[in-house]
Amino acid sequence: MRGEHERYEELAVGHVLGGLDAGDAADFRSHLLGCRDCRLRVAELRDLAADLAAAEREERARAKVRTEVVRRDDVEDPEPAAATSRIGIRHVTVATIAVLLLAGAMGFWNLHLRTAAAAYAQAATYRGETLRLLAGGVSVPVDVAEDVTALVIVDGERVAFTVRDLPSLAEGERLEVWLIDGDEVVRAGPPVTEADLDDGALAGHVDDADAATLVVSRETGPYVGRPAGPELVRARLLAPA
Repeated sequence: MRGEHERYEELAVGHVLGGLDAGDAADFRSHLLGCRDCRLRVAELRDLAADLAAAEREERARAKVRTEVVRRDDVEDPEPAAATSRIGIRHVTVATIAVLLLAGAMGFWNLHLRTAAAAYAQAATYRGETLRLLAGGVSVPVDVAEDVTALVIVDGERVAFTVRDLPSLAEGERLEVWLIDGDEVVRAGPPVTEADLDDGALAGHVDDADAATLVVSRETGPYVGRPAGPELVRARLLAPA
């Protein structure tokens, strides 16, 4: 599917940087065996940085040679030195601008890769902590909408959840995760769009702050600070008194 392949295109950056966790790395390597497009994408990512670096070194070498020629001409033939110097400076300036442009492009690309690597590392840490909580906490009662399946785990003051078989979200629709304690409602994370879902699945963890209920709702329209759309998941975090 297109959505699944877009995921592998995003993993390509992490693969080149070595920033994938063990599961994603193994999955991506397996995918590469049968996907020519992703193999080409990885090759492009690896080659781009190398090409820019090589071009930068070449331009610097040319600028150095031109500068040395100008200096030698100044010594051997003082009379036409002004004209020769002007030509040399112009060429060196063009070369310098080219080098700066290449260096800027390289710097931008390196920044992009570093940012992507940091994002992958952060996502891997968050996902690992979610899995740890799901494996070690206590399951709580959950009510779900038709065809939706969910597991909610409480571990101390944190709640981990995994929701599967979620309906597709249309343009403008989003999922919201809420923590509710009586009349107090807290938005437990950023809104989730269709692009954030992994094959109709959502997983994460939050600090419950002694909340009584966790709710996942399907929302449209402006944010109003509390569930306004249909509830897909409602989990009772605290045992009845």
